[in-house]
Amino acid sequence: MKQVKWLLSIALLIALAASAVAFTSAEDTEEGAWQADITKLMDPANAPKQTSIHYDLDLPADAQVERRSVNQELVSSKGDVLNVEFRFALNGDAMGEGQWATIEDWLKGLVLGAVQNVRADSESLANVVAERYRAQRASAQPGETGLPAWASEDLMLEDVIATVPYYPELRLDVNGSATQRLQARLIELGYLSGGADGFYGERTQQAVRELEEYVRELEQDAIDALPNATPTPTPTPRPTPTPQAYTIALAAVTPAPTPEPEPTPVPEPMTPVDGVADSMLQAYLFSGEFKPSRADLRTGDEGSAVTRVQRRLLNLGYTTDEPDGVFAGGTARALRIFQYYCGADQTGVADMATQARLFSADAAKPDNAMLTPGSTGEAVSKLQKRLRVLGFASIAVDGGYGASTQAGVETLQAYMRELEGDAAQAASTDGAEVTVEVNGVADPILLDDFYSDSFPAIPADMNSGSAGRDVVRLQRRLTTLEYYTGALDGQYGAGTAQAVTAFQRRHALPETGAADHATLATLFDENAKKALKPYVLKVSVADQRVYAYAPDANGEYTDLVRTMKCSTGRKSSPTPTGTFIDSTGPGARWHYFTKFSCWAQYAYYIQGDIMFHSVLYNSKGGPVTQSSVNHLGSRASHGCVRLSVEDAKWIWTNCPAKTKVIVY
Repeated sequence: MKQVKWLLSIALLIALAASAVAFTSAEDTEEGAWQADITKLMDPANAPKQTSIHYDLDLPADAQVERRSVNQELVSSKGDVLNVEFRFALNGDAMGEGQWATIEDWLKGLVLGAVQNVRADSESLANVVAERYRAQRASAQPGETGLPAWASEDLMLEDVIATVPYYPELRLDVNGSATQRLQARLIELGYLSGGADGFYGERTQQAVRELEEYVRELEQDAIDALPNATPTPTPTPRPTPTPQAYTIALAAVTPAPTPEPEPTPVPEPMTPVDGVADSMLQAYLFSGEFKPSRADLRTGDEGSAVTRVQRRLLNLGYTTDEPDGVFAGGTARALRIFQYYCGADQTGVADMATQARLFSADAAKPDNAMLTPGSTGEAVSKLQKRLRVLGFASIAVDGGYGASTQAGVETLQAYMRELEGDAAQAASTDGAEVTVEVNGVADPILLDDFYSDSFPAIPADMNSGSAGRDVVRLQRRLTTLEYYTGALDGQYGAGTAQAVTAFQRRHALPETGAADHATLATLFDENAKKALKPYVLKVSVADQRVYAYAPDANGEYTDLVRTMKCSTGRKSSPTPTGTFIDSTGPGARWHYFTKFSCWAQYAYYIQGDIMFHSVLYNSKGGPVTQSSVNHLGSRASHGCVRLSVEDAKWIWTNCPAKTKVIVY
């Protein structure tokens, strides 16, 4: 009996008539007044089409039916997203999730196989999928070992619905790859900042609202472009009657009132502003017919169109300014840079052609994004390192674009302006425009030039008597490496020559004092060594001793040259431990401790107000306090390191600033 029931079910499935209905655009089906909706902005061929094949199932009146849908989404070779929805009716007990998973896997394979030999339109796809499903069901044998769950006679297909192209409706909290695809497009068009994370939150919802408002503007443009279909007729003038005729006519006839004409409906934009990305909105957004802009934009303009341009420039790396909807100098500057990378005229005007490039998937992107004061990250560290190595700034590489980095960029810009001027003069182009602006902003063009092989990273040879901008670079680099302590005056004098000689000695170069190419190539390299300080000072809290080490033949501080008895801080106010490499160095010859009303000689600052100094005096120039002398060798200070007068003077005289001090 079950065999008969199975065969009847299959025969019914095959024999039942299937009705195929394809959706068409509103323009084709609606009657009445012309409406301005998205279908008026795009080719109807690009609108989503849907074909539904429905099977009438002859179910018993008392049947307990569970209905369930399974969607299979895939991407065609053209990049179109397709979807086939299967709607099932299950007569009897509900199926487990594991069985449904088996069905979904099989349907996925069925759709993938069907789409290989079918045109990417909804009708062809629906028919081929339905036919393959029918054939698979018809070939299944009941009772067969391992028969898949989908072959149960109680599982009946009710609808096959194919949609091409397929855009699922997206709204708040609908997350996934479709949302990520939408976000990427919104970013391209300047409606969204940041990245496409696939989460449809309030940020994405607001971007969709802005898109919908823009589409309504395009719809209004379509309305405004309509010809006047019902022009107001010009009335025919009535001949002026004679007074007598007029009197008779007035007495004989009472004119009937002229009926008011029916008002002609005025078309209105149809797209709702609700933050929901429905299928038609997405179809237009992803079509090649989407119009990215409506008008040219220039300095002084304001509004959402300006905001979009600013967002896109920010996303591409041409500015760091937050969008504010006001087209001012920063926006014009960013546009000029973008136009430079596009090979277009650098007008700073967002004309329609510029906006078409800007809002495209392949918009030009600089190799180095804009950096301004307040920027942070690896790109800033890269800039700082090159400014430091090439002698434009003596700054720490900390990844923060602060005042010192800004000053370094200004120094670089002034240097590059001089190079431009020299090039113009050499080419006899008087009055040539100098393009580099000294503003402390590292724009992409500046960075490209600074990082290029053509930038003069190693200046020309110099020696005593040389002068100019490259001497300043030389002096600044020597200062950074602690060989030079003089003024950055651009004059290659005795102090500069002495510093160059010390650098050459440190790097085993001929000690000529002249900055030849080999010396300069070594100096303007990131591996250049700092100057060796005469000593490293080590303070042992346990021993209450200060040890001075000089460098050995290998440049290592291993030669103990002086041992000094000291008093470090008491347990209640201990001397801080650690390695201190940025000591301020020698301070005042006489230092007064206001808090303790006493004096000391030869103050040498280690860090903050912690210093080396001599034993104490009650008055400046008076005798030392014997108690401070007696306590040398034990903890007795308030955090500083006390020494005998002789030892304090030795450190003050022989140890320059930035001598390494290690307290342990």
